[in-house]
Amino acid sequence: MDIGVYVQEYLRAAIRQPKQFLETRPKRLCTICGHEGRFLDVGPRPEARCPNCSSKERDRIMGLYLRNNGVDMKDKNLLHFSAERPFFRQWKHYPGYVAGDIKISKVANAVVDITDIKFGDGHFDHVICHHVLEHVPNDAQGIRECFRVLKPGGTAFFSVPLDQSRAETWEPPPEMSAEEVESICGWDHVRLYGRDFPDKLAAVGFKVDEISFSPKEGEDHRLTETHALAPQGLDRIFVCTR
Repeated sequence: MDIGVYVQEYLRAAIRQPKQFLETRPKRLCTICGHEGRFLDVGPRPEARCPNCSSKERDRIMGLYLRNNGVDMKDKNLLHFSAERPFFRQWKHYPGYVAGDIKISKVANAVVDITDIKFGDGHFDHVICHHVLEHVPNDAQGIRECFRVLKPGGTAFFSVPLDQSRAETWEPPPEMSAEEVESICGWDHVRLYGRDFPDKLAAVGFKVDEISFSPKEGEDHRLTETHALAPQGLDRIFVCTR
């Protein structure tokens, strides 16, 4: 058990949503840290957070895939954009791990611009890019760069806020203000992705699949989002191979 994280997450949950502790909740099992017990609410998302490692739904979907497929990052060259804290804690000491962001932060060890990655062709075994592209004006260039730096046979993982009711990605007109765009897409987002997002990944040469899991896995590990702000129903993660 990570006592520091555990206490921090429980205090945060108790301050923000104390009524959740009046409800009886089933035990959940985190696919990343192995914690078994009560998960905590995050905003409108019930049982979204593991109190032991701070993982969210999409983190645990990723963790389940890595575990089920025996993927070990220890000896790999890995580029991880805007790293999720549970993975950063586990991987930050690995020699080939690059936690990149547009600026240095507590979960970044390198400054990396996704549209201009300063690594050679085919350098990385894996690339992870969750909830980044919706902030990038030239997302097509970002996807091309991820493809370029991935080794042949390597694997990249992508997810974005994705509205399943929308067949095509919505790009705002040039004259629309940032405030108006954010009111439609979300804070600091520059577009709203639709069901054509995997087509955008395939367009650069990726072979694209979606991580799938059983209803039982969804319940055991709390992988699904069940709230009005998630029209997609769950956070879809696309596995792309070169």
